[in-house]
Amino acid sequence: MLDPNLPELRVFDYTACLQKVQAMDSRGDFSFKGIYKVLLVIFEWTDKFLQNKVLPNTEQIERDSSVDRDRIEAYVNDLCFKQNPPILKKLNVLEFHPNEPGDPENARTYLKHNTVFARPTTADGGTAFRYALGLNEHSVVAIKSWFEEKRKYSGKEKMKKVIKAAVDANRLFDTYAATEIGNLFQCPYDKTKPQKDATIVIHLKPVLKQLVDDKILFFFRNDAASRPGNKSVFIYNKPNEIADRYDAYVDYVKNTIYPALQKLGVMGNLSEEVWNSPRATLTEILGYMNDSYGDQKTLIEETLVLNEIIEKDREKEEKQKRKQQVEDLMLFLEQAGRIVELNQLRVSGEPLSDEFRAILMSQNDLLYAEYADRKIYNEFILHKGCVQQAIESAKRSFATKRNDLEIRVLNVMNVTVHLMEEGPKRIFEEIEAQSLFQFLPFLTKLWRMMIGSNTVHKHEIPAIKARLQQQLNKDLVAQKNIKIAQEKERIVRARLKEKEVQEKEGEKQTKSSSDNDSDSEPVKQGTPEEEKKWKESMESIVRILDEAWDFGIYPDREYVLTKLSGAYTEENLIFFLKKFGGKEIYSFPVRNQREKFPWPILVSASYLKRQGKRLLEKVSEESNRQRNEKFPNQEKFDIAESLLEFLNRILPRLKP
Repeated sequence: MLDPNLPELRVFDYTACLQKVQAMDSRGDFSFKGIYKVLLVIFEWTDKFLQNKVLPNTEQIERDSSVDRDRIEAYVNDLCFKQNPPILKKLNVLEFHPNEPGDPENARTYLKHNTVFARPTTADGGTAFRYALGLNEHSVVAIKSWFEEKRKYSGKEKMKKVIKAAVDANRLFDTYAATEIGNLFQCPYDKTKPQKDATIVIHLKPVLKQLVDDKILFFFRNDAASRPGNKSVFIYNKPNEIADRYDAYVDYVKNTIYPALQKLGVMGNLSEEVWNSPRATLTEILGYMNDSYGDQKTLIEETLVLNEIIEKDREKEEKQKRKQQVEDLMLFLEQAGRIVELNQLRVSGEPLSDEFRAILMSQNDLLYAEYADRKIYNEFILHKGCVQQAIESAKRSFATKRNDLEIRVLNVMNVTVHLMEEGPKRIFEEIEAQSLFQFLPFLTKLWRMMIGSNTVHKHEIPAIKARLQQQLNKDLVAQKNIKIAQEKERIVRARLKEKEVQEKEGEKQTKSSSDNDSDSEPVKQGTPEEEKKWKESMESIVRILDEAWDFGIYPDREYVLTKLSGAYTEENLIFFLKKFGGKEIYSFPVRNQREKFPWPILVSASYLKRQGKRLLEKVSEESNRQRNEKFPNQEKFDIAESLLEFLNRILPRLKP
C-alpha cells in the first residue's frame, strides 16, 4: 500500500508556488515565457481528477497552453526536479490498449506507459498522495486486464530455454514478473538514480503489492540470495507456470550443475527417482556452492523454496482430494441401505489405506462392528441414516436365505439405540427372535417344531444372546491372533527383502566410492586460509580414526562426530569427507551387522600404509579361528570377513 507520508510525494505550497512561477514568467530575459500558463493548465486538470481520473501529459499541455513542446518539457523538468520541494509532481500510469498489433508474449504490446503531471490543490496538504494512489489503481486495472485477456504464456519448453539463458548470463532476475512490469514503468524523465528510485517507491512497489493481494502475482522471499534483485521474487500466479518454472529449475540443476559437480568428483551417480523428490539432493548441492557460482547458487536456493511451496500445495490438494473421497464414500454408504463389509470398499479402485481407513472410521455418522466365526474375521460399517433400511435388508435376507449374519451384526452395533420410532424397533426384535430359534436346546427346538410353534419366548432371549456373545468373543480373539501372526510374517518377509536390497546397494556404493577415492584426487580450491583450515580439519579426523584403530575400536561417522564435539553437523561432515577425503580416508561396511554397525567403518590411508600388513595378518587369523570354532562368534566372524575383503582389495592399490 502507498504510504501517504512518503517524502517523495511532497510538493511546494500552492500559494507560494503561484507567486514563484509568476515571477519566473515575468523575468526580463523571457527564458520562462509561458511557464505560468503551463502551471495553470496542469492545475486545471488536477482539479478535475476526482471526476475523470485523468492527468495531463506533455501533448495535452501543449494543446491547452499553446506553448511549444520543447519549452513545455524544459518547464516541467525545472518545476519537477530543480525546485525543492518540487512545484509540480511527475507521475506515471500504465494504460491498457487491447487492439494494438504486435507480439502477444510481450507486455509492451498492450500496456503503454504514460508520464503525467499534477499540481496538488490546497486541500491536498502539500502532497501528491491522492493522485499517485488513483494512478496506481488505474495501472493495476490495466495490468489485470492484460493478464486476463491478452497475456500469452510461452509454454514449458520455452520456459526451460529462457531460464537456462538467464542463469548462464547471471541475470535470473530478468525472468521475474517484477522485472517485466518494472520495465513498463521506465520513464524518460528519470535521469538520475534518486529519480528512478522515487518512481519505484511511488508506483512499482505499491502496484506489485496490490497485484499479489489480487492473486495476479505470486511472491516469495529468498533471503539467502547474494544480490538484492534476487531476494524478492514475483512470478505470475498461474499453477501451471509455477510448476513449469520449478521443473525448469530442476532441469537446469540436473543437466548443468549436477554434471559439473560430478566431474569435480564431489558427487556420485544419481538415479532418475532422486529428481522426483530432489530436496535432499538440492541441499547437498547447495553445500558445495558459494557466491562465486552467481545465479546458479541463486537458482538452487529458489528451487528449494519452490519445492517447499509445491510440496505444501500438493499436501493441501491431497487433503482436499481425501476429504472429497470421504464425502463420496459416506454418500455411498448412506445410499447403500444395508451393512457394508469394510474390506470390500475401494477408493479409486484401490483398497483403503490405513490412513484413509482411520479418517473414515472417525466419522460420527458411522456405526462399526467386528464379527467372526471359526473361519473368518470381518468388519462391518453402517451409516446411521439408513438403519431402518438395514433392518429391512436383514429381514429379507433371513426370510429368503435363512441367513442371520446381518441380524447378528446389527445386534452388535446396537442399532435400536438409534431408532426414534417404535415400529422399526419391534420389527428388528421380531426377526431377531425368529433368528434365535436355531440356538434353542435340541429337544426344546424339536418339540416346538412338532407342535408348529417355531418361536422363542422373551425370557429365553437374554440367555441365548449371552451365549452367542461369549462365542463371538472367543472367535474374535482367535481370528485376530491368526490375522496378527499373518501380518507379522508379511512384515518380516518385507523387511528381509528390503534389507537384502539395502546391503547390495550399500556394497555397490562403497565399492564405487573406494574406487573413485583411489583413482582421483579431490578438488581443493580456495583461499590459502580456507585450504589451511581444510587441512587442519582433515588432520584432526585422521588422528581420531588412527587412535580409534589403535584401541581396537571400529570408528564410523557417528564416532567421529562425537569426538569432534559439535564442530560439524552430520550433514556437513558427510559433505566434507566426500569433497576433501580423497585418498586420505577409506570406508567399508560390516556385513550382516546392520543393527550394531549401521554406517560404514572409516580408516585412514596413512594408517593402512603403516599397519595394513599387520592388520591383514591379524584379521586373517581371526577369520580362520572363528571358522574353525565349534560355536563361532557371528559378530566377530562378520567383522573379520568384511575387513579381510576390504584389505585384500585396497592394500595392493596403496603406494608405499
